[in-house]
Amino acid sequence: MFLIISEIYLFLFRTHVNIKAPDAVSKALKDKYPAAMDIEWERKGDYFVADCWMDGREMDVWYDVQATWKLTETDILWEGLPPTVQTAFEGGEYAQWRREDIDMLEYPVQPVQYVIEVERGNEEYQLFYAGDGNLLQKRDVSGNKDDTHWPIDELKTGR
Repeated sequence: MFLIISEIYLFLFRTHVNIKAPDAVSKALKDKYPAAMDIEWERKGDYFVADCWMDGREMDVWYDVQATWKLTETDILWEGLPPTVQTAFEGGEYAQWRREDIDMLEYPVQPVQYVIEVERGNEEYQLFYAGDGNLLQKRDVSGNKDDTHWPIDELKTGR
């Protein structure tokens, strides 16, 4: 039992510890989002991720070790989704599932994506939509599967 508790503690401590980001990374965040507040940094893989608030919305902003912006994940409400995405979801196979979380993903080059996380019983999926309402992919994140929105180049490597 002690071993299990120790492993849980180490996992939480290792993945959710606030760190000090390198000055170049902190500056890159302030240059891109000067109004960002309540900034807490953590490491996820090879990335520095700023958990912060701006305009009343929570954001995770990802930078690589060269202080290059890779991804901004913003929590949004249903009303913040484009009507095309709302219509596509409501007409899709997961419309009756419980909506758990909605995020907007912004990348340096790729178009914005919207992620609706749904659950029913022990099943949980992330549904990735383009702004035009096209369902790009669905990802099973049931159980203890990683539900992190990784930058696009990391998704290609199978993370």
